[in-house]
Amino acid sequence: MTKDIRTGDLVLCKVGSFPPWPAVVFPQRLLRNDVYRKRKSNCVAVCFFNDPTYYWEQPSRLKNLDQDTIRNFISEHGKNANQRELVNAYKEAKIFDDFNVFLQEKFEEENRLKDLKAFERSEGCKIVAGEDPFIGRTKVVNKKKKASTPLEDGPADASLSNEEEKKPNIKAAKKKRPTANSEVKLNTVNKKKVKLDYSRRIEISQLFRRRIQRNLIQRETPPTEDDIKETHELLNRIYENTDIKKTFFDLDALRESKLHKLLKAIVNDPNLGEFHPLCKEILLSWADLISELKKEKSQKLPTP
Repeated sequence: MTKDIRTGDLVLCKVGSFPPWPAVVFPQRLLRNDVYRKRKSNCVAVCFFNDPTYYWEQPSRLKNLDQDTIRNFISEHGKNANQRELVNAYKEAKIFDDFNVFLQEKFEEENRLKDLKAFERSEGCKIVAGEDPFIGRTKVVNKKKKASTPLEDGPADASLSNEEEKKPNIKAAKKKRPTANSEVKLNTVNKKKVKLDYSRRIEISQLFRRRIQRNLIQRETPPTEDDIKETHELLNRIYENTDIKKTFFDLDALRESKLHKLLKAIVNDPNLGEFHPLCKEILLSWADLISELKKEKSQKLPTP
C-alpha cells in the first residue's frame, strides 16, 4: 500500500467486487463540481483508466502501480476476452508518461478544456504532477460577496459512501427527454450533445450497458431512487449522442456492447414503464444499425 502519495501517481484502486483497477491520483482542485462535492477529508481522488469515473479512497488502501506490474499483467491476461476492459486499462496506464497531456485529454473529454486553461493562466504555468493530493479549492470572500475559483461549487457532502461514488460522472441533459405523456420526434429536436470520446466508443458503450443492466435488470430488489436517477441520466446521455450524421453508438459499438438488446428488454418489461418512451426513441434512431446486425447474424447461421 502507498502512504506518501502525490498527484499524477499511478495506483491500483479496489472498488467493491471489481478487480483492482489502474488509476491516476487526481488534483482535487481540478475536479468537476459533481465529483468535488463528494470529497472526504481523509480521501484522495483517483481517475480510472478506460473508465470515465472518479473515486474517493484513503491513500493507505491504494497500491502503487509500476511498469513491471503493468507489463506482467498485460503479458499474462492480454488474450483473456473476459478481462478485455481491464487489460485495456492497463494498456492505457502503460503509455501514460505526461500528466499534463493526460489532463488535457481528460478535460477535453469532459468538455471542460476552458477550465483547465483558466487554472493554468491563474498559476502562470501548466499543471504538473507531484502536488499534495489533499489540496482543495481556495475560497475567496470579501465584504460584498464571495468569489470562487473557476470550478468551485458548494460545500462537500461527506456523508456519501464510496460505493455511492462509483458511478459514471454524467452531466444532466439540457433538453427535455420524452415522457409517457409527450412524444419527441428525433428530426425536430434541437440537440446539444455532451461530447464523448469517440475513440473509446466501444468501451464507453459497454460501460453504459453494465451500469443500466446493474441498475434495472440484474438485481433481486427493486431499483433505488439513486439507481433510477442514474439510469435516467445514462439514457439521456445516450439520447444526446444519437446524431444520425455521425452517431457515437455506431455498428461496432452496438455489436460489442449489445446495448440495443438491453434497451429492448427494458421496453418489454411493464415494471419499467417510465423508461419506455426514451428507450423507444433511442431504438428508433438505431433502427438501421439494428437491421444490419440482424442481417449479419442471419448470414452466420448454418444453412439447413
